Amino acid sequence: MRQNVFVLGATGKVGRELLGQMAENDVPELKRHQNPTVVIGLADSRHYAINQGGFSQEFLRQFAATKQRVGEVIGAIDHSSEGIAELPRILRETGTWYGKELVYVDATSEQELARDLHLDIIRNTDSKIATANKNPVGRYDHETYKTLTANPTRYRYSATAMAGLGAVPWLSERHMIGDRVHRIDASLSGTLGFITDAMANGMKMSEAIQAARAAGYTEPDYRDDLNGIDVARKLTILAREAGFPVEFADIQLEPFLPREYFDISDPEECLEEISEKLDVSMQSEVDDAKHFGLTHRYLASLEHLDGKPVLKVGMQRVPLSSGFARLQGTDNRIQVVTDMYTDKKPYRLEGPGAGLDITASVLRRDLVNLQSQVARF
Repeated sequence: MRQNVFVLGATGKVGRELLGQMAENDVPELKRHQNPTVVIGLADSRHYAINQGGFSQEFLRQFAATKQRVGEVIGAIDHSSEGIAELPRILRETGTWYGKELVYVDATSEQELARDLHLDIIRNTDSKIATANKNPVGRYDHETYKTLTANPTRYRYSATAMAGLGAVPWLSERHMIGDRVHRIDASLSGTLGFITDAMANGMKMSEAIQAARAAGYTEPDYRDDLNGIDVARKLTILAREAGFPVEFADIQLEPFLPREYFDISDPEECLEEISEKLDVSMQSEVDDAKHFGLTHRYLASLEHLDGKPVLKVGMQRVPLSSGFARLQGTDNRIQVVTDMYTDKKPYRLEGPGAGLDITASVLRRDLVNLQSQVARF
């Protein structure tokens, strides 16, 4: 039985990587699977295109490798008059064609629109969702999270936090078997990991930020990575998976930069301000920490105290001997204390938390887990 997939955010970096991986591994033409993946829909912020029979392997290869937009797709039912705002109606139409064998993959960074789309799909159709977009489950209220994630055979979100390390399903399983979580410590941002590692090795703060930009590790406005919001969304998801009914607003969030730097309109002007006003003071802090056998890392934590979780995101000093201090480049790390994984033997895992190729592969793994039946080959 084939699995029909509608990709939202098809022209983004994750979307194109996903389509490229599907073209090389999952499509019917390859005859590798008894349950092949068939891409029947593509959407970007302005257009969407549907091919009921599925787009060919060659088309997906070309689409993934080029800058082609969805509005340029030929030979498909093209709905473009209202752009993505019309998607709820189209989703209901496509859902009637494929029912339970239709999966929407959300590779966007949409916020309110994505939440509303996800709720519409889960409440009003028989279709399923695999998402790398952390906003619906990490930015909004706990009731929205509960509604979306109530049925894991319809909604998968392993790619939303520490995708490459499998932290979401691991914490969910701990909760399901009654292994209570007492503490979580995690490095959740490859970008901030890279910057703090560079600073620990002698690079000035402004130079480390610029190096992260040059390497493609930051958003177009690098401050979207430095405000800590992405880390806070991931911590919200991890805490909820561990069984805590937390809200995003519960997190004590301290941005990587002082808050006034986010009010500067021009990113380049902001970088100049960092160079003039923060480089020297931050280098002094780094040197002082090193004198005491410590270094800086931007971390997220959850501690279960007096019957309630305390959640924090911000810069911390950690011993040079710790696993977090030893992280290099963009690697992530998580350490969890539970009833079974005690302080003396906590659960530890580190490695690449994400990256385009890993995020796309985790989405494909979630697609496998959403199939009604799976025939091994």
